[in-house]
Amino acid sequence: MSQPTGSLRLQNLAHAFKQAGALKAAIKLDLFTAVAHGATEISQIAEDIGLSRQNAQKLADICSSLGLLEYKDGLYSNAPDVERHLVKGERGYLGPWLTTGEEAFRLWSDIAPILKGDKPPVAKGTYEQAWKDVEAASRMNRGTYNIGIGAGYRLARSFDFSPYSLLLDLGGGSGAYSIAIASAYPKMKAVVMDYPTVCTSAEEFIAEAGLSERITTHPGDLLTVGFPPGADVMLMSSNMPNFSTSGLATVYRKAFDAMEKGGTIIILGEAMHDDRSGPLEPAYYHLEDTLVGGWGETRTISEVCQLLEEAGFTDCEVSEFAPGLLTRFTAYKPK
Repeated sequence: MSQPTGSLRLQNLAHAFKQAGALKAAIKLDLFTAVAHGATEISQIAEDIGLSRQNAQKLADICSSLGLLEYKDGLYSNAPDVERHLVKGERGYLGPWLTTGEEAFRLWSDIAPILKGDKPPVAKGTYEQAWKDVEAASRMNRGTYNIGIGAGYRLARSFDFSPYSLLLDLGGGSGAYSIAIASAYPKMKAVVMDYPTVCTSAEEFIAEAGLSERITTHPGDLLTVGFPPGADVMLMSSNMPNFSTSGLATVYRKAFDAMEKGGTIIILGEAMHDDRSGPLEPAYYHLEDTLVGGWGETRTISEVCQLLEEAGFTDCEVSEFAPGLLTRFTAYKPK
């Protein structure tokens, strides 16, 4: 494959913030929801989302140029992924998740001084506040719940949990994965372990799902608080960039020690390919951890398997879970 020699790719990369800004505006203005509900002509779109016809046309032009909207014979329709994930009120709606991160939006505009050490990292923002304040934790969980519940059901379909009885959800956030798995497997019980404020918020989501009798919480920092015993399956998802290698090794050892013999651990992690060619999203997450003062280190797929094996787990299996983002690691505690 020939490599690009012109400047367009570089210009698009340098100005990608414009794409993000347009997408966030379209979500906040409910553009895609209006189109899904029948506003397919630009004048009707403008009326439904409260813009002048001129401004609605400019926003629609960007969205169609980005492939978010499709335009034919004077009428607009949503692209398939937009129809699935950006129509408010639908089960797959990800608007709250995709419109979070205004602090990060500003942070990424000039990161070289932070990387050089000439400028201090910023505080962890929403995450740091969420660890201290229940209301902030609830805002964070509301932003991540929809994407988490969808991923949880995907895991429940792709992995057979029927041989297991108790799930320990490490760093479980809103409890979305536990809720999805418990909903799909009526005999499954689960424990969500996370910071105390996050657990308090998670209990609201668990109660709304009608699963308070089968899903409980265990407040505490994964690095410092003991894990509850008795789990025969454990899950740790989407928080790999937050841990140093030594910290992750500690968590895996504690998981091994607390797990029932013959149990299984599932890691859904932002790992790099062994040749470090990507994926891009994990690379973003790991770099952002540095920008907010974290100590996380980038790890490859082989390095994650090695950490699991050093903790005592065997037969590390690797598969793609969320293409371009999460790799699934499955390993076992000997009987």
